[in-house]
Amino acid sequence: MAGETGNLTPKVQIKGVEKVYEGRNGKVVALNGINLDIHDNEFICVVGPSGCGKSTLLNIIAGLHEATAGEVLVDGVKVEGTGVDRGVVFQQYALFPWLTVEKNVMFGLNLRKDLTKQQREEIAMKYIKMVGLEKFVHAYPKELSGGMKQRVAIARAYAVNPSLLLMDEPFGALDAQTRTQLQSELLKTWEEERKTCFFITHDVEEAIVLASKVVIMSARPGRIKEIVDIDIPYPRTQETKMLPRFTELKNYIWNMVYREYLEVQK
Repeated sequence: MAGETGNLTPKVQIKGVEKVYEGRNGKVVALNGINLDIHDNEFICVVGPSGCGKSTLLNIIAGLHEATAGEVLVDGVKVEGTGVDRGVVFQQYALFPWLTVEKNVMFGLNLRKDLTKQQREEIAMKYIKMVGLEKFVHAYPKELSGGMKQRVAIARAYAVNPSLLLMDEPFGALDAQTRTQLQSELLKTWEEERKTCFFITHDVEEAIVLASKVVIMSARPGRIKEIVDIDIPYPRTQETKMLPRFTELKNYIWNMVYREYLEVQK
């Protein structure tokens, strides 16, 4: 069930990435030889047992952590630190509490000296409307629900027009109803914008609803165990979960992840 990448030059090239941490009891190998190509417009979801290095890999792609060995290239350029070409959304909303919704979304845009204040405001408003928060432009984070805060974080990531979106369990802290709603909104936005996405989740159903490919990672030390093509056509909705093919993919991926979970317990 492994996917083929074709002959196109990859958007993201992950080459032999390793990450080793020095712990109290010696070295801990978090990632061990990760090789992965991600192409333009692909929506990649990553699943695996806790502690398998999913977030570590995302942070290396984002330029927040350095790899111990190997390299990551985005559009052929080696990642060396953070950059506006990569928008990041974390599980915790990471909003500035002293800034309004509009000012939070404009934060990255304010670094763009080629844009006027009016242009920055117009871009911010475009993405605030995209996530349905135009009535809360002047609200502060403390006045928003958890789902609304995450919408602001997603709008801020989109506003800087990154070529790559990195999302680390962005819906993991939300209730089931809000999570389902934001999945649907993210799918709709992705189908319109077609940003390349790298999305980490513990939820196999979420991965299948969103992804063009699901990357299954092994127990620590983290390696790629398998890449599964999600051959359910877009557009997808929550009703997609009722399809026999969805159930087949869910059972296959869940069993693979569960086997790795059992390895962690040994």
